[in-house]
Amino acid sequence: MVLNVDYLYKYTCGGGTKLSQMRNVVDRMMNCEDILMNFVVAEESSLGPVLVEARRLRDHGDTRNEERSEERVKEVGLSSRKGEHLKRRGECIREFHKVLGRMPLKYSYGKVVNSVGEQGLCRKGGKLVLCDEQISI
Repeated sequence: MVLNVDYLYKYTCGGGTKLSQMRNVVDRMMNCEDILMNFVVAEESSLGPVLVEARRLRDHGDTRNEERSEERVKEVGLSSRKGEHLKRRGECIREFHKVLGRMPLKYSYGKVVNSVGEQGLCRKGGKLVLCDEQISI
């Protein structure tokens, strides 16, 4: 996630009673911190989200994902409990909307890039290429 530090400060420390109540929802449900951040940014900016898409997803913060198997990653993540996970996220949105008294989220098709390699750019054969691409010299 890339965002202005002012949004992170407001999410963490600011926003008064309403945002404090919404952070309590995140703590209670142990879920939805990303949705609440979207509420904070949408409330401040009045803009819709911008998608930065990747071919494969990986939760680098979860030490259980040290195994390289994509199936193992799917087993340990919150979204592995599909029905319950989506239901809880819907509950969070309803709670945030109720506390705030309005819906700041906007529908958007904004998209920055189609995919990003995990390793960034490397110099190979005198050219700058994605590090996870193989080129012959």
